[in-house]
Amino acid sequence: MTCTRQFSMIWSMKNGNSKKSKQAKKRSPKVLQKKKKAKEDKRTTILKAAQKVFSEHPYHTASMRMIAKEAGIDHPLIIYYFPSKGALFEAILVGLNQELSQELPKWFKGIGNMSLSKGVSTYLDRAIGFYRVNPGIMRIILLNMTQSIRKSGAIPGYQHIQKAFEMGAKAFKQSSRFKIKTRQMSFFTKGVNMMMTNLMGAREYHAEIQGLDPKSDAYFKWAKDVIMFMILPVLNSFELKE
Repeated sequence: MTCTRQFSMIWSMKNGNSKKSKQAKKRSPKVLQKKKKAKEDKRTTILKAAQKVFSEHPYHTASMRMIAKEAGIDHPLIIYYFPSKGALFEAILVGLNQELSQELPKWFKGIGNMSLSKGVSTYLDRAIGFYRVNPGIMRIILLNMTQSIRKSGAIPGYQHIQKAFEMGAKAFKQSSRFKIKTRQMSFFTKGVNMMMTNLMGAREYHAEIQGLDPKSDAYFKWAKDVIMFMILPVLNSFELKE
């Protein structure tokens, strides 16, 4: 065997071992975990950017390029994580509903043992406090509520907007101390949902009319007083459970 051939064989073996070593490193648990976390972080970045864009623009006017710019990434990268704008929008709604479902029980906790006025006040403090910190939920709902009547059909994931309202109604029904007929329950919970959506989702509009800062304590107190004024008389008219 010539020296050249021997050298070639040794080089091939070393090169092959080097490739195997690199491939093994790529498949190591530590490397795979790091890659997984990087993907999750990028997905989270996209979702946060999308939530901001969708809370400022209706579904049909928001674009993937807007979201990419907000996220600080290249536009095609979003498609790797979400195949379409509709899929991304639906993922936002699913995430918001999951967050809302975790919070709702906390709003009703312990209010059954309070006076009616105190109970309503406590519930509103908790609900408004949550929406104050998380304004995107109501803004996205408010901006897209009318989209379902478009000739092109409902927006992707529109059922999740309806589900958000249904969760609130269900939570109220489960914690209610009143004997309320189904029709009355429907009217009441829809009315509360509409007031909360409007006052929290369009707070800049209402605050401007009232001459208030939309981020101020004064605005949220005013919003709470409005809702209290509207719903307390209705609740007082309902028959209490025995």
